[in-house]
Amino acid sequence: MKKILFAGISLLLPLSIAFGCSNQASSGKTAENPAAAGDMSEKLEITWMVRAFQGGGWPEKHPMIQALNEKFNIDLKIQWVPAANYQEKLNVMAASNDFPDIFFVSYNEFNKWKKQGLFLDLQPSLAQYPNLAAIPKEQLEKLNPEGHIYGLPFYLTEARDSLSIREDWLKKLNLQVPTTLDELLEVAKAFATQDPDGNGQHDTTGISFYIDPATHKIMEAEHIMAGFGLGNEWIEKDGKLMPYQTQVEEWKNFLTYMNKAYTEGALDKDFAVNKVRAVIEKFEGNKIGISYLNPNQWDESINKVTQLAPNAVVTPIEPPKGPTGLTGTWTLASLDKVAINKHIDENKQQRILKMLDYFLSPEGSDFIKHGIEGVHYKKISEDKYEKLEAADKDRQNLINNWAYRPFDPGIQMYKWEEPEKHERIRSMFAANEKHKWSNPAAGLESDTLNKRGATLNGKFMEAVTKIIMGQQPVETIEKASADWLAGGGEQIIEEINASRTQ
Repeated sequence: MKKILFAGISLLLPLSIAFGCSNQASSGKTAENPAAAGDMSEKLEITWMVRAFQGGGWPEKHPMIQALNEKFNIDLKIQWVPAANYQEKLNVMAASNDFPDIFFVSYNEFNKWKKQGLFLDLQPSLAQYPNLAAIPKEQLEKLNPEGHIYGLPFYLTEARDSLSIREDWLKKLNLQVPTTLDELLEVAKAFATQDPDGNGQHDTTGISFYIDPATHKIMEAEHIMAGFGLGNEWIEKDGKLMPYQTQVEEWKNFLTYMNKAYTEGALDKDFAVNKVRAVIEKFEGNKIGISYLNPNQWDESINKVTQLAPNAVVTPIEPPKGPTGLTGTWTLASLDKVAINKHIDENKQQRILKMLDYFLSPEGSDFIKHGIEGVHYKKISEDKYEKLEAADKDRQNLINNWAYRPFDPGIQMYKWEEPEKHERIRSMFAANEKHKWSNPAAGLESDTLNKRGATLNGKFMEAVTKIIMGQQPVETIEKASADWLAGGGEQIIEEINASRTQ
């Protein structure tokens, strides 16, 4: 019991030290700009719903939450919802109009709900929060109606993840790094049929992907789609934006390739039921040999691989060229939002904005990334820091990783790491940037897409899945394309192009 009490006191002391100066600074700002700071005398309960990934979220009693509670005089309740179930949970809340105070919302739902009076308009008070106001204007305005800010952008590094391969498997099977999609298929087939892990069983395969439940998009096969000329949802053709559902010939080529991969065992047989992150987990579990990996989490992924296969070697590779030399890599846009519930008390709204503004400040961004000095890290010299054991236990960076963070490619580069690691990450980002596969319609709007897009895209992807699995002939994609257009796709095309000129 004495040990527990001592540990608690030891933990609280650094918290007080870490936030003592910043609280004094905040008091000064309150005097200069009372509208922005608000009256902090009343303790407020703040509920925040966040997508959670591997490992889940924090327990309710956590030093990072405790520190925020003390700094902002709040009782922060974070609901960590598994990413695979987040969409369903959000829609249940929407049906009962029972949203938390602050929450993540994907761009599809944001577009559907932004004109329904659910989200607080931040525009009138944004100037009072300088760090929020400093978000790049182009990013801040995306999907928000002119003159309004109903959601703050959740930053994503556009061309972040690196296509990676088991080099030790290649060497064992006397194969070279694939530079074309044909070579990729041969390597993937060999990984499935020639026992690359040497355990005498056919329990490995080459490639996999999953279908995002929110967008009904294929994820982690972007290099193959781009290689066959498919767009990242949209393409520009003869000066007009066209959806990839209309690229029938490109789909035929892609689906013929994927069906062959499925039939020959090169493609994971369970792709249709894979959840978010399933592909990475299978790679880390030595079940597939090719996957996208996050350079920021490269060491973590490699450590998991080598725990099971100590001699494993993983290498990032360039996306293989398609039949006409096209390449592309997984590329995202920062369209998803963090929104504040319009119907909560104004004091809560302002307290939340103050907290979010802090997260984007130099002090706040350091806090949500590195944690608490003396608890999660210690300073050795002016430019050298040491990570402490509590950082691994507490996972102090979850707000930065999953909830809200600055517009900075270095969001997961930590000050206790060696410079060589940061150079490696930046070089991987730079290599991916050369193969960026951007969506030219990102940020453009269509009411029909908001209302019917999920249904239309879901039906289209159902046809794609059946073709890959050999349940329907490749020519079925012609009807799937025609049905997509007839069901509202033609209107979506017109509206997206009209949005482009506004």
